[in-house]
Amino acid sequence: MTTPFTYPAPRSTRNNFKCPNCNQALIPQTEARTFACSNNHSFDSAKEGYLNLLVVQNKRSRQPGDSDEMIRSRQRFLSAGYYHDLTDAIAQCIEKSAIGFNQTLFDIGCGEGHYMQQLREAATHASTDLQLVGMDISKFAVRLAAKRNLNARLVVDSAFNIPLFENRIDTALSVFSPISPQETSRVLKPSGQLIMVGPGEQHLSGLTELIYEKNTPHRGNYDTLEATDYFALQQQIEVKKTITVEGAAILDLLTMTPYYWHCTPEQQIALQQLDRLETPIHFYLNIYKNMKGKAPQTGA
Repeated sequence: MTTPFTYPAPRSTRNNFKCPNCNQALIPQTEARTFACSNNHSFDSAKEGYLNLLVVQNKRSRQPGDSDEMIRSRQRFLSAGYYHDLTDAIAQCIEKSAIGFNQTLFDIGCGEGHYMQQLREAATHASTDLQLVGMDISKFAVRLAAKRNLNARLVVDSAFNIPLFENRIDTALSVFSPISPQETSRVLKPSGQLIMVGPGEQHLSGLTELIYEKNTPHRGNYDTLEATDYFALQQQIEVKKTITVEGAAILDLLTMTPYYWHCTPEQQIALQQLDRLETPIHFYLNIYKNMKGKAPQTGA
């Protein structure tokens, strides 16, 4: 049985999510699982312990984000440990930072919570105080993340309208997720860091060569940062190895990627019939410094 996470009463409204209607702080109420702002806009926390702040006017579709099938496939594939080297690299980036795990980390596009869980376990092993905030535009994904009981503050909303006040976050993490450079810079503390994880040139080439006649390397999401002056690149870390994917995990790998939509029915059947698939996994972790952070304000 899942025990829902209860948000502790904050010491200050600066620690709260903000109302999507009027940008005032959302305060826990005496009523069970209810949060409200000073203008009496209220939101009920789900039984799993997350808030849905994605209001109708900010939705671009009935079910924004990845499909439930993609999310389930990703959860199974990641839980099998195929991206273990990537999760280790992310944890090492956090641990080697100036404040280590004693910080507030914001996972933008947190999905079903795999990377937050790995960071929580690493921080617990190191006996540190890691505060986790996770957000995804998919309500289904956030619900699955909440069921992990990560002692994290979780919210459904868009990366282009982050429901946090300025200067709240030490590190923002984006693993293959779109971000708004301006919004990310706004919620980061001055000189806070952003870790962007994207695909390398050879990423999943063992899979894509079975789908495309000519494989074009994916550029990732770095262009959105390079076109602005909100962030400055400090370091790039490369993670590359060859993995062997077996059985049903091959279909999970396909389904969790956009390549699924480019497959013909014949290609999907052929991939399902494979016993094993050997492919490189190839990632770049770009670490950026926030260059546009504002000085902390009081009374937010």
